[in-house]
Amino acid sequence: MLEQFQAWVTAFDACVADDDWQRLVPMLADDVAYLVTGVPFGCDLRGRDAVLAGFARSIANFDRQFDERQWFGVGWRAAGPCLAGRAMGVYRRAGAPVLSFSAREQLHLRDDGRIGLIVDVYDLAELDNQLAMAWLASHGAGLDPSYG
Repeated sequence: MLEQFQAWVTAFDACVADDDWQRLVPMLADDVAYLVTGVPFGCDLRGRDAVLAGFARSIANFDRQFDERQWFGVGWRAAGPCLAGRAMGVYRRAGAPVLSFSAREQLHLRDDGRIGLIVDVYDLAELDNQLAMAWLASHGAGLDPSYG
């Protein structure tokens, strides 16, 4: 399962680079759901097309507006049909301090190996996420991390 997670990360990073989100189609169930909670840009997207469109929108309107984007996983583990860990993001943009934040993330796999549910939980009680929200308020004009 951890190899499957690494394949997901590699494919997602490739999509970020070339905007070819169809590369993820074989990895996602038709009725996949993507839930983001704990932040103003949270979402509840249902269906593969909506999830892929949400990824593309957020990457275009947020991630690609930075000079540098780094995402990496920390503490990932497999538990039954679920992969869980932390996703860490670090962004750099000329004229602004570094932006960093994290979320607890889960990928729930179906029996056929496809992802049926993705959950990202941001905890605004954590200092890094509080600082990220302050960064967005101070330096985030024109940036839109939302998915829908």
